[in-house]
Amino acid sequence: MTDTEDNTSVVPPADPAPVAAPPAPPTAGHWVPYDPGRTLGIVGFALSFIFPINIAGLILSIVGMVKSRRAGVSNGFALAGIIISAVGILISAVVITVIATTLIGAAVTCAQLGTGVHVVGNATYTCTPTSFYVRYGS
Repeated sequence: MTDTEDNTSVVPPADPAPVAAPPAPPTAGHWVPYDPGRTLGIVGFALSFIFPINIAGLILSIVGMVKSRRAGVSNGFALAGIIISAVGILISAVVITVIATTLIGAAVTCAQLGTGVHVVGNATYTCTPTSFYVRYGS
């Protein structure tokens, strides 16, 4: 080996770090459009099961449905809230009507019969100046 020879070896440059591929765009089946009435539909649906506030559930469900329709999106919660609230309101109205007519009829009968215990047909009326009580059967 002579002094003129160079003993340094050439080192090849290091490979650059691999670059990650960009994420794939979402497919058409997984894209969910924005629904401005979804939250109102869910709240209206939840409130539709509770008797005194199912009217509020009906209103919120209708508003949620209108907002969703304007955005071009279907809203199943709002539709279910509208149906359940409407049925609940109808049933409540029928029950309240039956109870009110029964109580009014008993009050009218007690007003005609006066104070005391009276048996009319199969019903026993207990009438006091401030209240009345009706018992059916024996």
